[in-house]
Amino acid sequence: MLEKHTKDLDKAKELFFSWKLHDAYAIFRRFFDRLPFSPQPEHALYLSYFIRCLLELGKERELNFYLNQIETLSLKWQTDELYYQLAEVSILGSKRNLTYAKEILTKVIANPDSGYLHTKAKMLLAYCYDCEGDSVDACRRIIDSIVDSKDRPTQLNLELWRIKMLRDEGKLELAERKITKFFEGVDPILDWYAYFSGKIILGGLYLLRGDKEQAEKLLVETKAIVDKSPFKTLKAQISALEKKLNTTPITPELFCENGIQGWTVFCNDKRIELSYQTIPAKIFEVFTKKEWIDKSQLAKKIFKKEYEPASDDGRLHYQIHCLRKILLELDFDSDPISFEEGGYRLVPKVTIREGEV
Repeated sequence: MLEKHTKDLDKAKELFFSWKLHDAYAIFRRFFDRLPFSPQPEHALYLSYFIRCLLELGKERELNFYLNQIETLSLKWQTDELYYQLAEVSILGSKRNLTYAKEILTKVIANPDSGYLHTKAKMLLAYCYDCEGDSVDACRRIIDSIVDSKDRPTQLNLELWRIKMLRDEGKLELAERKITKFFEGVDPILDWYAYFSGKIILGGLYLLRGDKEQAEKLLVETKAIVDKSPFKTLKAQISALEKKLNTTPITPELFCENGIQGWTVFCNDKRIELSYQTIPAKIFEVFTKKEWIDKSQLAKKIFKKEYEPASDDGRLHYQIHCLRKILLELDFDSDPISFEEGGYRLVPKVTIREGEV
């Protein structure tokens, strides 16, 4: 590709990250209008920025046009660059087809000659699994296979994925520490996409933790900035977070004391007793230390053995059910224990009034 074209595309990328989407769009448009006549590897490398411009500016008709062009070219040329572009537009366009995109991305990743596309392709593949609600483990395996990138936007996106995985695995404290450090190194203007994506992840973390007050504060601050921008998809994400916030019930806090015989738990002007000798009490003790427990930890704590899914899942489920039934005596409006991929979360915050575990 001519050096001038490379400079133009890098300039468009710079404009994209400076919130000047209309200017970036004009440059990208001139380059991508040549796609039907002269497909080049650079079309794949810069496509994500062009697509993001189209999405944020609401140009769905053009997005569908490029999808049709790429579909036609991929049948003719059958290159990984075109396959990648086809997958990206299939995921982000109005005619979403995640199953098809997963097939294409898997093919691109399997080709060692397309290594320069693997990082982006893997993150897109993880996004597909995430959208479909598939196993968190699948996303974790994909993200863990990605090495650090020298490209700043790509590396920021990778760091966000790693933080999101921690959040989705229930490791909320570690995820919060990581994302706090992440925000120290990003600029809300120059790194706007990573910055606001991080805010959405943090908002979801607050809701998982039951901290609606923090989530509402974050929403108000972020919405005030996004409402002044042309970013259509960011506004949609903010609206989704706002809807989730408004439909998530406030969970009252649990206060507990560890006495000689067992735990005394207080909530909603009621109290329950948990004898140390019972399995529900042993599970509750773990929850006082960690708000999310994976099944392997529970098996070691309760059954004193390594976790074996075939024999332990039913027994764990029963014991969690017993603890849940006891906690519901405290008049919760919603389930105090939620199942999350690979483990269980105690939804209400726990405060120990006196004594130590």
